[in-house]
Amino acid sequence: MRIDLVPFSPCLAVQALRYTLISESSSELLLTVQLKGSIASELEDVDQVGQRVFGLWQHHCFELFLGEAGSTAYWELNLAPNGNWNCFGFSDYRQDQKESDRCALTEFSAVRRGRTYQLEARILIHPALQSSGCVLSLGAAAIIETASDLNYFSIRHGTTPDFHHRDHHIPWELQ
Repeated sequence: MRIDLVPFSPCLAVQALRYTLISESSSELLLTVQLKGSIASELEDVDQVGQRVFGLWQHHCFELFLGEAGSTAYWELNLAPNGNWNCFGFSDYRQDQKESDRCALTEFSAVRRGRTYQLEARILIHPALQSSGCVLSLGAAAIIETASDLNYFSIRHGTTPDFHHRDHHIPWELQ
C-alpha cells in the first residue's frame, strides 16, 4: 500500500513524503519511507537497527499506528532516521500507553542522495496478525524537525495534528 502524507501546515523543507507498506507475511511488514526535500541533506546513511529509545517523536520520527478490527486497542511504532525505534501499546485512544513487544525492528537501512532520502525497515509482529483478509486500522505519520519548528505529516488531519485518532487512519486489508 502506498500512502502520501500531507503536512498539517506548510513545510518548505519537504516536497514529498510517501510510505509504502507491504505485508510480507502475517508476522512481518516491510516499510519504505521516501522523503524529497532540502531536509534530506540533514539525514544520514544508516545500515543497522539502532537502540530502543523513548521520546523519538520530539525530533525526526516516522510513525505507524496499527489496530485490529473490532478492538479499541492499537500499537504505535516509532522509527528515527538513525535506526533507533520503539513500540507502544494502547488500550484505547491515548489510554494506558506502555512499551510493547508487539512490534520489533529487525532490519533498518537508510540512504540519502541529494534531496532524496529513503528508509527501509523490516518489522516483526508478535503475535502474528490474522491471515489474509484481515482489515487493520492504519495510521501513518511523521514529525520533521526544522531549525524553527516541528512539522507534522499524516494521511489526513483534523483541527490539530493528532496521529492517534482513528478518524485520521485508513483501513488496510492484508493480502
